[in-house]
Amino acid sequence: MRTSLVDKAAVERLLLLSSAIRAGLIDALQRDGAHSAADVAAIAGADERATGIVLEALAAEEVVERLEAHGSVLYRLSEVGRAHLVDEGPELERYQLLHLVNRVRGWLELPEVIVSGHPLPKDPVKRDTRTMVSAMGERDPEIVEEVVERCLAYAGSIRTMVDIGGAVGHVARQFSRCGVRATLFDRENVLPVAREFLGSEAGDIALVGGDFLTTLPEGPFDLVYLGNVNHIYSPEANRRLFERVASILEEGGTVAVQDYVWGRSPRAAMFAVSMLQATEEGGVWSEAQFREWLTGAGFVQIETVDLSAARAQLILGRLPMRDPSGPSRVSTLPGPAM
Repeated sequence: MRTSLVDKAAVERLLLLSSAIRAGLIDALQRDGAHSAADVAAIAGADERATGIVLEALAAEEVVERLEAHGSVLYRLSEVGRAHLVDEGPELERYQLLHLVNRVRGWLELPEVIVSGHPLPKDPVKRDTRTMVSAMGERDPEIVEEVVERCLAYAGSIRTMVDIGGAVGHVARQFSRCGVRATLFDRENVLPVAREFLGSEAGDIALVGGDFLTTLPEGPFDLVYLGNVNHIYSPEANRRLFERVASILEEGGTVAVQDYVWGRSPRAAMFAVSMLQATEEGGVWSEAQFREWLTGAGFVQIETVDLSAARAQLILGRLPMRDPSGPSRVSTLPGPAM
């Protein structure tokens, strides 16, 4: 039997689902009861013939249930469809699918990027900020829980933390739930999406807007967390960023970096190509590079941990504690048991 390098069915499924979401068919099917193709098309403002064809395909993929009653065909979301595309919960991936399709659009420009070495200019008007940041909030909760648990185990005690470039605040929220006073720092246009995502818990988290390439919120904090941030920027920009991070930490404070590390993550090489078409100077950086940047910023006891819930790594480091017996001497905290 012939094998293929690409799962064509998976590609078609992705494009089918994302199209049904963007065209409003999934939202139309959320209404109570089962609906005819004509009803779904009317609610979504779509073509009836095209809607019927797509609903049949969604039924074949078991995202929609197809019912026959009194000679009519009706449709409704299946339990799988609701869990993955509508209902809040660990399986929800609505925005992740839309974000993945947006990335596919960038990958289609890869031939030109390979020739020029630079990504094609992006239209800021068409930048889909809501989809991108909302997709972050749909990450597997086990990953977020593991990251927070490892940070707490490494640091020993964390009273305050700031999540730099934290999107909708899913990591800051988990720290807050653990009793840590959390701050989310991201661009001003991201914060309304974060407030919507956090809901009633938004009041428990300080939301601060700004550009972390030029400024950071006033500290000091016990922990600064950077999740999936460093791959966007050049080595020089990352070096400067960690220097600023050190300036807003308490003595003995912790920095935690979650990212794909070259040579350790099985996702690293492919993700580096993604950064090639999406960023001007971003990439996937090695453990040695992270260690160099952190050491240069004054961090010690640097560790890299392979996350069991993800194909990514968590890099941890801390600032030294100043020895009270003399201003020129420093002592480091004992290493954590990992």
